[in-house]
Amino acid sequence: MFQASPRGSGDDQRPTAPDTGALLAGARLLVGDRDAAAATATAEALRRYGAARVRTAASPHEFRAAEHADRGWDLAVCDSAFAGDGLIEFLEEWHAQHPAAPVIVTEDRPDAARAVAALRGRAADLVPRHDPDALAASAAHALAHPPHATRPPAAERVGMLVVGAHPDDVEIAAGGTIHRRAGDGWDITVLTLSPGANGGDPARRRREAHRAAESMGARLVMEDLPDGSISDDSATVRVIERTVAEAAPDVVLVHSDSDTHQDHRAVHRATRVACRQVPRVFCYQSPSATVAYRPNRFVALREEDVDAKLSAIRAHGSQASSRWYLEEDLLRSTARYWGRFSRSRYAEPLEVLRDAAPFRTH
Repeated sequence: MFQASPRGSGDDQRPTAPDTGALLAGARLLVGDRDAAAATATAEALRRYGAARVRTAASPHEFRAAEHADRGWDLAVCDSAFAGDGLIEFLEEWHAQHPAAPVIVTEDRPDAARAVAALRGRAADLVPRHDPDALAASAAHALAHPPHATRPPAAERVGMLVVGAHPDDVEIAAGGTIHRRAGDGWDITVLTLSPGANGGDPARRRREAHRAAESMGARLVMEDLPDGSISDDSATVRVIERTVAEAAPDVVLVHSDSDTHQDHRAVHRATRVACRQVPRVFCYQSPSATVAYRPNRFVALREEDVDAKLSAIRAHGSQASSRWYLEEDLLRSTARYWGRFSRSRYAEPLEVLRDAAPFRTH
């Protein structure tokens, strides 16, 4: 749970049971759970605590229909598996429709990766799925402390788009940077142009990529270009332009042209065209980069950023055990080497392609 201190130790703690009923009285709640019976049980428990109106949804379609039909919800409860691989995107959609209404994520066995995803999606809390008392207390606390403007105004936000040819490309090259900037409040989008069929089952690799993006604090857009045959033609440019238009990034990271992999070079060239209006474009270092790669910017990383990078790479289970360049000691020592250029213990290198405009970093 996000509020980890003992109850009663401060003003920011969840209310104890006597307060819960009063705070839920009259509240209108939307509950989404993949199991209709579990959703009904949760709704009944919340009604016992005083909620005036609780509507249930057993599918994302039902949830979104209720979400769009009624803008008067006070709070939502969402089973994490109910949202599938795109938990952060699912939560962001809720916030866009109901900016003043908190959302609580429930989970069968809450773990660190799911907690990070819930936090990045600005969930009010992560609670055990079958603990109605904990859920009611969390709901009461969330209603008593409604969300403030947790995101800066659009004019002050920094958006970063990280473009890769295959699943795991951006995690290897820039996973620490993504996690560091997400923690700084940046809006991070990862665009992966191929599901990586040459490296395994595309459906599995897609699921792995979603989990990895969530663990870094980013959202994933995955296209379906052919692994091994990505071109830099106008069709590829248009595919990238769609995400550029939607994400409106201030910063773009992409493969370097100094790379032995043909897909990486094609993605680099197509991205240069698609991002011609983006003020800051940098190239990251792939395992297949050549000695011609010349970094001249270094993003300082904390220990937790490196740990998050390694966790994201472990999410790619179909690859991590068979690719030498995914060995954790190599990745950590590489980050340690680049740290000498940034006056920090760890760093990731970038090669400046364009750096045309200053922007806010907080």
